[in-house]
Amino acid sequence: MTIFLSHRGESDDAPENTLEAFQLAMKRDSDGIELDIRRTSDGALVCVHDATLERVAGTAVEIAETPLSRIQAIHPVPLLRDALELLLPGKLMQVELKGCGTRLIPALKQVLKEWNGNKAQLFLSSFEEETIRSLADEIPDLPRILLLDLEERFGVFPDARRVAEYGKERGASGISFKASTLATAEFVSQLRQEGLRVVCWGISSDQLGIQMAEIGVDAMTCNHAVALRRVWREKNASGNALH
Repeated sequence: MTIFLSHRGESDDAPENTLEAFQLAMKRDSDGIELDIRRTSDGALVCVHDATLERVAGTAVEIAETPLSRIQAIHPVPLLRDALELLLPGKLMQVELKGCGTRLIPALKQVLKEWNGNKAQLFLSSFEEETIRSLADEIPDLPRILLLDLEERFGVFPDARRVAEYGKERGASGISFKASTLATAEFVSQLRQEGLRVVCWGISSDQLGIQMAEIGVDAMTCNHAVALRRVWREKNASGNALH
């Protein structure tokens, strides 16, 4: 059964990567939350996607060069530890490491050590291959998802064996690929047979999201995950009614 994760929280209806967006995901009974983390100049792990606050707050303040107090005075950027406290039992959280993610790992280990929640609810992800390698050494007990645009990386949509080898060589225990109509159920099944968790991102339409669920991805991230999950369940229910 495909898991629908609220991308940066329920970000179609609340500001992305804010406690409001995460709370909305939990209130709507989303399967879980996807969020991004970066490190401030004073070592705090904050939930924010871009390297600066330009897009979300209209100022080019750089996260990595700015202390937490100034960042939060400009925009309601939450700490990772506060986001973790919102995670309800049985829900999942995908934490994406951004901006030289290897620098985040010591602080991330500390946050996870202090959190009293169930670590089985968490998995880590990154586009940065060196970060995935480092996570395999530093936090080996959590799943590590390598994010890839497969056609951009390989020039064509590759076969599953090639993707599996690429991911495993870099320490990944899962692959998250940009959703594509070229992906098939066989492709997903073969990745899973290789022992990899299969996730997708870049859901540009409900139709594409439903297609990804139909081919059996383990999870997908979507700005309106709860609404898309409803569409998927209704489609399944109507299909079963015909039989």
